[in-house]
Amino acid sequence: MRRLAFLAAALALALLLPGGALGNGDPASDTLPFQQVFLPYEAPVSASAATRLKKTVAAANEKGYKIRVALIPFTGDLGTAVVLWKKPQLYSEFLGKEIAFSYTGRTLIAMPSGFGLYNGGKPVTNEVAALKPIQPGQTPTDLANSASDAVRALAAADGVSVPKSFGSSATHDRLILAAGLVVLALLVAIPVWFVRRRARGGGRSPSAEPR
Repeated sequence: MRRLAFLAAALALALLLPGGALGNGDPASDTLPFQQVFLPYEAPVSASAATRLKKTVAAANEKGYKIRVALIPFTGDLGTAVVLWKKPQLYSEFLGKEIAFSYTGRTLIAMPSGFGLYNGGKPVTNEVAALKPIQPGQTPTDLANSASDAVRALAAADGVSVPKSFGSSATHDRLILAAGLVVLALLVAIPVWFVRRRARGGGRSPSAEPR
């Protein structure tokens, strides 16, 4: 039944596309052959959520859990594959086959309606079961965060531990700003201290004192 549903969706998509466009209709298929994460260009994903997702996926791959992720918060992010909206599993199979010429590992799809996972035609029953406790976010930023959680859950089901956080660039920036303010305060305070000291006579040498 699932195979028939996929074929029907693919056929409907083919009828909507001009000749030769099937392989290039969705933006993710242009990105995932070369990058580990597809983030829509115009979706308002916070910088911290985007960074966390990229680092989570990179960490999973570095530890041997091969995976790439496509974040699909809106229908427009599917391009001409819009008939697969709200069908994350079907889209994962469609996209995984599209990019198979350069990448044959796991492809995770995150949509507000759910997650989909394709692994080169291999069974993904256990991995899909690991995704069930993860609630997909309904906004782009929440969806990115839930995709990070999904990658961690999938990797954990395969015995691979991926960190939940990687530090905050915002915290780092605040520390740099605080250090800069301290230095600035010292630069202002030290000359004032010297001026006041001289005014009190603290700068005169003992030989200059009246006898």
